[in-house]
Amino acid sequence: MESVPKVVRKPVVAIAGQHEWLVRSLESIFSSNGYAAVARAGHETLEWLEATRPDLVVLEADPPDVLWQTMFDAVRRARGVTRATPILAATAESLSRQKRMEALRAGAWDVFGHPLDAEVLILKANTFVAAKMEEEDARDRSLIDPETDFYNVRGVLRRIYEEASEATRNRRPLACVVTSIDSPSAEVPTPERARALAQAFRRASRSSDVFGRLGPNEFVVVAPGTDLPGARRFAQRLADLAGPAEDTEGVVHEMPQMRAGFAAVSDLNVGEMEPVDLFVRAVAALRAAQSTESGERIRSFD
Repeated sequence: MESVPKVVRKPVVAIAGQHEWLVRSLESIFSSNGYAAVARAGHETLEWLEATRPDLVVLEADPPDVLWQTMFDAVRRARGVTRATPILAATAESLSRQKRMEALRAGAWDVFGHPLDAEVLILKANTFVAAKMEEEDARDRSLIDPETDFYNVRGVLRRIYEEASEATRNRRPLACVVTSIDSPSAEVPTPERARALAQAFRRASRSSDVFGRLGPNEFVVVAPGTDLPGARRFAQRLADLAGPAEDTEGVVHEMPQMRAGFAAVSDLNVGEMEPVDLFVRAVAALRAAQSTESGERIRSFD
């Protein structure tokens, strides 16, 4: 059997099914071929996929008893699974053409029946996983957060330098506001809720503002032409976003309360501040707001 293609990290395969002997057999096949295998047998939900964040999912089921579409829909809803995550279907039975077509229509990248050809399984899995990891690497190299269409950290830092250059030439103020969901145990928002929050940010801002996502629960806005008093008002507006908001599909989500830290400079020509320092100061102000025991949700670096 050929080995898994060389990658930066060991690929993770999540295996779920009802027949323990087949699940364990699949686990053994993948483990002996360079995969980190996480297997679950029995009637349990697929919530564990969210923590696994697999590069490949293998679903084992008995086609006459389980609807493929129901299974695949449940997997696709798991936060740890993306559109690029390949899903393979396996069954302890020999597959008729009709059952194979049902699995493929439901979203399977391929289907394996009894008897299981382990070599073919691994060769196809290697190809699918290599493609998934290439897509993942390309996304990581991009400047855009895929869930919100905001800039990611790399993109935000680039845009801060661009906005700082413009502010320096025109001697205009520049501000940076960093926000986070106001809960130490806040769950990672679903893609739909993240998009609704992004929409709320856009409505509370100007078209000239630059939006970024620093992490699952943290966002940043770079506001050109905004001085310190203006940054304070803007931070307050963002911190008060709690309430209903629509995502891009028009579905209403309840927005959480936010904390915010901000920093602003009137003229970058004065002093020796680097553009990235503005961002660092806003993050420091947010951390101060998060650590305060007074309930203060907004902090200025100054």
